[in-house]
Amino acid sequence: MKRFLALSVVCAAAVLTSSRAWAWNAIGHLASAKLAYDELDDGQRAELFALLHKHSHFIQYLAAARPPEVGEMEWAVLRAAVWPDWVRPRHNGSGGPDPRGPGITKYSRSEEHYVDVPLIDPKDTVFFAGKTLIPPDGTDIICALRQRCNDLRTKNAAAEDKAVAICWIFHLVGDIHQPLHNAEYFSSEEGFQHGDQGGNRFGVKINGRKWKLHAFWDDLLGEDAAYWDDSPEHQRHIFRDAMKVAHHLQGLQLSDADKEKLAKNLSFASWSQEGFELAKTIAYQKTDGSGILDHVEIRPGQPIPESAPEAGARYAEIARATAEVRIVLAGKRLAERIKRLLGSTAPSATFGMSFTTNRTCSSGRSQPALVRLTSCSQSRHADCSSGMEDVFVAEVCLAPAACKKRLTPLLSIVRRCPPGDPYNFISDRRRLP
Repeated sequence: MKRFLALSVVCAAAVLTSSRAWAWNAIGHLASAKLAYDELDDGQRAELFALLHKHSHFIQYLAAARPPEVGEMEWAVLRAAVWPDWVRPRHNGSGGPDPRGPGITKYSRSEEHYVDVPLIDPKDTVFFAGKTLIPPDGTDIICALRQRCNDLRTKNAAAEDKAVAICWIFHLVGDIHQPLHNAEYFSSEEGFQHGDQGGNRFGVKINGRKWKLHAFWDDLLGEDAAYWDDSPEHQRHIFRDAMKVAHHLQGLQLSDADKEKLAKNLSFASWSQEGFELAKTIAYQKTDGSGILDHVEIRPGQPIPESAPEAGARYAEIARATAEVRIVLAGKRLAERIKRLLGSTAPSATFGMSFTTNRTCSSGRSQPALVRLTSCSQSRHADCSSGMEDVFVAEVCLAPAACKKRLTPLLSIVRRCPPGDPYNFISDRRRLP
């Protein structure tokens, strides 16, 4: 993992220290990942799955707790979108270290989930004139997305680094579409002169319920109060809620303005700018456009005060509609970005995975695949080394008619073994007609 760790600090000359909440919860991230997954072809999905197999948490998290109604490949890819939140440290009641250990939490990069762009209360522009509100050299979500994309496209990057990069890309494309991950509110009020941590110190009531503004937006697509619950029962519940959201959003018609954004705003910075504008005009704004939402300060470690003012039912309606559009845009943009990074417009993709022929999966279960096999005795592939003459390198193809000429001279039926099996594939070495 040396290369991953080195790249992680390229944009981190100074690191923001404020504590920030998660963006969309697991329901939102699974929904945006599902929308993206459905726009990928079989080859692209298979390539993602093969890369994710190299992830150090593939068995422990990506493939774990799979509901019976979803396939192994789809489940692992969708779970990749939630993994960056799963590795965040969880503190026990005494404030001690995460009981899961550093093997999980070492991957956490809390400052890479957002970018702090100052949103100054219009009445206080003079108060903040000439002041530096955000450290200029800190890392942020825009920088992180560029790094992770570079990890994935670099040909000599370690396979595990690429697997980690996939998880971050799936997650951060979702995060950057949450408006409050692109803004921080400042006002001359004593509790907000140093910002509100993206709405985490900004208290309101919505339909009579007290909320941190950030948490309200995170939960707009569905609540996951037990986010720390990794049990199969809870994960099935969350997955089914997310799939209902995704199914609903698949029928959502984008406005002409949103279609224009989709066509013109192609950079991470432009996606973040969209989020900032929505934070300014919707998330922090009264529904009549008359100014910033009435609010109270939430002090660190303290509950939301009872005096938190009501934002109103109309605010909740507008926020929900906005969140739905953002998730749809996130899904579409994620799919397009993944397609570009994989470069898999061709009907086949080289996985760089090797396997031994004439073996059986230790569990006895397998799934079919179609590949070109190149013997290591005849190949200089990077996966081949001395003593591996009986090992073949696989180029996977999921469209036989389209691939037949491309995959000569040897086509073979193989079977993919389940996660954790000592062998990735087994082969009967049968030629196709």
